[in-house]
Amino acid sequence: MSNPTFGVGPITHKVATAVEKFHVVKLGATGIAPCGAADLPYGAVAQSGAPAAARTDNDLSHGLPSVLAVHTLGVLPLTKASAVAFATGEPVYVAAGGTVAKTGTQCVGIAVKASATGDATVRTQLAGPFTPASA
Repeated sequence: MSNPTFGVGPITHKVATAVEKFHVVKLGATGIAPCGAADLPYGAVAQSGAPAAARTDNDLSHGLPSVLAVHTLGVLPLTKASAVAFATGEPVYVAAGGTVAKTGTQCVGIAVKASATGDATVRTQLAGPFTPASA
């Protein structure tokens, strides 16, 4: 009997470097981290996370989760790098720190709803799987 391989939906990964919700992430050998403008995007997260931290005895506090679901398809609100407006149907590119912008080298999806200049996020249809930018 073999184990199933999931082909659709979010896949969980360990958090290698702290990530914020509604940000684009990259995948590395030790887990996910914020995606930079020059990095290959892997997907986006809908909640914040941080690497697992050692806890002292009798410490019942909970920090951020150390494992997150990473969405490679679907629609998510992604945090904008700057106060710019997006029209429905415009391409959305990854920017520094896992945020998104109107220009760049790695397209992560398409704006499915217009986003005003003052909006913090843009609803984006993710266009994964992502491929490296051509040289």
